[in-house]
This record gives sequence, structure tokens and C-alpha cells, in this order.
Amino acid sequence: MREIGWKKQQVRKKWRSLLSIIITITLLFAIVNGLSRGFSFKNKIEKGRWDGKSSFTVAVNSDNPSLIIIRPDPKKIAALALDAEVIYETGNWEKPLEKISEKIDSGEELAEALTKAYGVKVENFVMLGEKFKMDEEQLNKMFIKFASITTPLQLLTGGWKDGLENTNITLKDAFSLWWQLKGFRQNELVFMDVADYKEEIVNSNDSKVLGIDTVSLNKKASEYMENLLVINDKSNIRIINNTKYNSAGLLAASFIRSIGGNVIEIRNLQNGSDRTKVTVRNKNSYTAGYLANIFDCDINEAENLENEGEITLSIGSEFVKKYFE
Repeated sequence: MREIGWKKQQVRKKWRSLLSIIITITLLFAIVNGLSRGFSFKNKIEKGRWDGKSSFTVAVNSDNPSLIIIRPDPKKIAALALDAEVIYETGNWEKPLEKISEKIDSGEELAEALTKAYGVKVENFVMLGEKFKMDEEQLNKMFIKFASITTPLQLLTGGWKDGLENTNITLKDAFSLWWQLKGFRQNELVFMDVADYKEEIVNSNDSKVLGIDTVSLNKKASEYMENLLVINDKSNIRIINNTKYNSAGLLAASFIRSIGGNVIEIRNLQNGSDRTKVTVRNKNSYTAGYLANIFDCDINEAENLENEGEITLSIGSEFVKKYFE
């Protein structure tokens, strides 16, 4: 009888534990739902941009403007820091050269400037409330803080933004990022001062000035941007540049090559098309979907492409307005 009573007690404990788990999960969903309504997070939760498989890029307005790249596979976090007063090529005819420091007070403009400086797509930005000089120690501090087990609660309450002036990282992407980072180790962090990556560049009056060596910076950043799914897909990518800016096709090609994509042709047609689009024979192609995400465009399916692995990226004026006007 005692044995039967003991077994019943164990069963009751198990049911209580299960009930506690169910209640906890229900409360968490209720909290998320309540916070998303109360603090207008719902749209951000629904509109995460990161797939969790590609590299996550962040522009940081540190004293030495930094590009942080989080690569999930193989795991690596790299911070590349520039001199704020360095000159970079804008690709804009009216103002071909600018200093990074001219863009440092706007998250969107800083992300755009670093996009052109490194030739990689910089999607996100973090504007610090109190600026510091990025170095190995600061990178470690940022990593430890965000990878903490308390971060999910801070994400739900908004506490993760303490110390930040502004950021465009969505709540959904922040959760995904934390989920990835909790599996990283500190020896997988790399800090690089790339302020000396410079070369002579030509101004609009044909004079030469010392500015950013974009080719070298792109090569360095690409080490952490490569996407194994894109590389293994082995798709041949053709770029059709429908804008008057030849630099638009070159920047698009740089985006693609930095992730390991194979660009076989850049064709400048200048036919004035507005829409950027990806055309592929198989819409289930990971590479095609990822390109559509990078260029924020639709995917079209076409049977007239030469082979199953061919992808065409058509660049429209939307891309030019974002990066060159």
C-alpha cells in the first residue's frame, strides 16, 4: 500500500511539474503578446530580416566607426574599425568623396557609408548613447552583455536598449541573434584595426587624395561574410544594370561576391527600369531567396534561363536611390 501511495505521489509531482511548465509558457506568450501591443513591437516581431544562416552585419558609431559581422557557420564575430576622418568613394556624381565622420550621426547613413567602404551589405546599425573607441576589450564587453542568460527578459522589457541612442535591429532579429550568440565562445571574437587600409583615389577635379582601399577592405570583410549555403549552391549569377550608374552594378556584384556568389556577367543596359528583381528557374533556390532579401526585391520564375542553376539579378532605380542619390 505504501508503494502504491508513493507512486501516486510521484505521478502527482510529475503532473504538477508539467502544469508549471505549461503555465510558464502560457505566461511568456501572454507577456510577449502584451508587450508587442503595449510597446508597438508587433510589427517588428513579424518583420525580422535575418534568416539566422547568413552573416549578420551591424554598423556601430564608435569613435572609430566599426563594422561588426556575426557569422553563424563557422562561428566567428569580427569587428573592423576605421578612422572616422577617412575618405571614401560615394559613387555619387555630385559629391564623389566624403568622410565617414560626416555620416556618423545617422544610423542609416553610417550603414550606407560602411556598405560602400567595405563593398558588403550592411543592414543594421547601433547608435551608442555614450561613444567609446572600439577595441578587443569593448568587443568582449558587448558580446558578454548580449549573450547573457538575462537577455531574453531584457528583450521582452526593452532593457536591452539601455545605453543605446538608437538601433534598427528588430525584436525578432535580436532574439535570433541572442539564440546564436549564446553558443559562441570568446575565442571566436576577432578585432581588427583597418584604419591603415588606404590608397590614392581620384577626386572630381582629377586630384588625388588618400582614401579607403575598398578592395582590401572588401577582401577582409568577405572572410566573415561568406555563406556556405550560397557557395555550395554553385549558382551562376548574371547582373543586368538598368540604371545610368555603372557603379550600381559594381556594388551589387561586390555584395554577391562577398557572400561567396559566382557573378559571371555584369551588363549595363541603362533602360531606366524602376524595379529590382531576381529571376530564377527554381523559386525554391536558397541563393535566389537570399539575393531577394539582400536587394529587398521580388523573385520571378522563368523557364527561358540557360540552366537550372542560373540566376539573373536586374538592378532598378530603387537601388540607385538607396545608395547613390
